[in-house]
Amino acid sequence: MRILQGTPASGGVAAGTACILPVRKKPAMQKQYAADPAQELVRLQKARACAKQEIEEIYRSACRRIGSRDSLIFQIHIIMLEDEGFQQAILDSIMQNRWTAEYAVWYNGNKLYRTFAEMEDEYMRARSEDMLDICHRLLKCLNRGCCMIPAVEDYLTEPAVLCLAHALPSEVVQSNQGRILGLVEQYGSSTSHSTLLARSMGLPAVTALGAAFRELQPGGELLVDGDEGRVYVNPSPEVRALFQKRIGGKTEP
Repeated sequence: MRILQGTPASGGVAAGTACILPVRKKPAMQKQYAADPAQELVRLQKARACAKQEIEEIYRSACRRIGSRDSLIFQIHIIMLEDEGFQQAILDSIMQNRWTAEYAVWYNGNKLYRTFAEMEDEYMRARSEDMLDICHRLLKCLNRGCCMIPAVEDYLTEPAVLCLAHALPSEVVQSNQGRILGLVEQYGSSTSHSTLLARSMGLPAVTALGAAFRELQPGGELLVDGDEGRVYVNPSPEVRALFQKRIGGKTEP
């Protein structure tokens, strides 16, 4: 048995096998030039409308699921999507640099991602996940074949503890809740919107495992203690017994 210490993010305990998503890097692409910048602007406008519509649908679904207060996260996503500075930077990249809409979105989205990720304030650093979420959605709306971040549902085919480097807010709230028993992140923080949603959904969560995250193995048995920020890997019978009452007398994954 191994005990991994992270940061408590959402209270409660969960038991299950580990579903580990591959490391998902920020969307990356080669510089691309457009033959007709005016056409790229049209594509961008349509993609922005598509992304806004999808976020609004997520917001309405989240309201039904967790209530309107915590669902406001997705109204913030719309504000970030429509931010004048962000949109102007993309437009300038298309018109002045003659970049494709995809590359302009990726470049400027990635620039803002790094800006947030490097901030000293923990709350503002956590907004980098929101920027990644928005950038990925815009890219998908520009090119429906452009899926640079694997979907959680592609891996979470049965109830398990979801283990990944970073969780995006939209994928947490859109995932089949019955399949996510708990959430374990290599990075992340207790102030991220992903963990706020986990709390609203009653999902035990531990973040910031750091290098210890690499000790997790697909299909391995885990106990997640969201109150203490601990993850028990292949727990002993004694530890399983201690957790039994806390998880409703059912410790088998």
